Amino acid sequence: MDKFKHFENLSIASGLGAMVIDTKGNILFQSSLYEAIEEFLKMLYEKLDCEESCHIAFLYGCYQARRFGGRYIFYAPSGLVYCASSLLDEKGNLLSGVLLGPFILTDYEDFLEFDIREKLSIEEREELRQSIGIIPLRSPKEVHGIGEHLYYVAASYFSRLEMVESVPKQSDFLSTAYPLEIENELMTAISKGDIHLANETLGKILEQIMFYCGGNLEVLRSRIVELIVLLSRAALKGGGDINSVLGLNYDYLKEIDTFTSVEDIVLWMQTVIRRFTQYVFDFSESRHMDIIYQAVEYIKRNYSSKITLQEIADYLFISQSYFCRIFKDGTGQTLGEYISYIRIEESKKLLSDKEINIADIPEMVGFEGQSYFTRVFKKKTGTTPGKYRRENVI
Repeated sequence: MDKFKHFENLSIASGLGAMVIDTKGNILFQSSLYEAIEEFLKMLYEKLDCEESCHIAFLYGCYQARRFGGRYIFYAPSGLVYCASSLLDEKGNLLSGVLLGPFILTDYEDFLEFDIREKLSIEEREELRQSIGIIPLRSPKEVHGIGEHLYYVAASYFSRLEMVESVPKQSDFLSTAYPLEIENELMTAISKGDIHLANETLGKILEQIMFYCGGNLEVLRSRIVELIVLLSRAALKGGGDINSVLGLNYDYLKEIDTFTSVEDIVLWMQTVIRRFTQYVFDFSESRHMDIIYQAVEYIKRNYSSKITLQEIADYLFISQSYFCRIFKDGTGQTLGEYISYIRIEESKKLLSDKEINIADIPEMVGFEGQSYFTRVFKKKTGTTPGKYRRENVI
């Protein structure tokens, strides 16, 4: 549509798909680049059973962009990342939102082996591996620039055209009452690291949220999303490490859709509060190195078993996103690359022993299947396991 040509141009310039949705989540526009990956997204949604939750996440993202400065970056339940901005009328009412994406912030192997591994079989991951390259990779620095560009294009949108009259000015979904009057009390408690006061204030907020939501789980989720964003801002205000706090924020926004009852969400929020108050305190460089050392030792002890990013982050009591950043900074490798490195080094030792059957080695070092082991081994060493044995057998 001609009225959305600016978003089509933005899509071409960024190399990412663009999509405009109204306040009920209905799609008003998709760029040609988004349409080009639509079949892949449908396949991914089907395998992960997350199409409905992804569309809800799109709406959340646009609403949070309106609430917090006009731009917002988030993970969808598919594991893919999007930038969101809000389209407002001259009075500041949300009329619709625009999304730029999807893209991947790690690399393809990390996405397949860590972000969505738990949800798919080996065969399904292999099928996705053949086509995942259609989704662009972007660095955090690039994403920041993309988000800013999207914000300015969206902010100037209504100076160029008038929105169609049929678009609702505000959905019922977004108008549910929210206890704004005690937000400052909660933010003060978090910023001071006062866990007792934070839990007390959280109880008041959750009580009001549940009353106004009337048992509607989707509306409750939307309000909890708002609350999580507030907690992250309070933790930053209190001096928390920005990367760890924002990483924690992204992880929780991904996790919220996994709950199926009000009771589970309320219990989970107690953990969320505790983690955010912990992150009020700065992480020193020595703390970074200690985390990396513990992670490396953990991997060396458990390389023969399945190791997930969530498992290591939980072991270290930090967020997944924060761990990925400091691990890459400290080792020069992503978690997936380092685990593969350890497994390949161990497999070399086993290959040098002619008494060990080559077919048994992949499972002994933690690889799922001979073909995957061979592909990774050749990529890392430049030769096949069989040839390596012939040249290095004792």
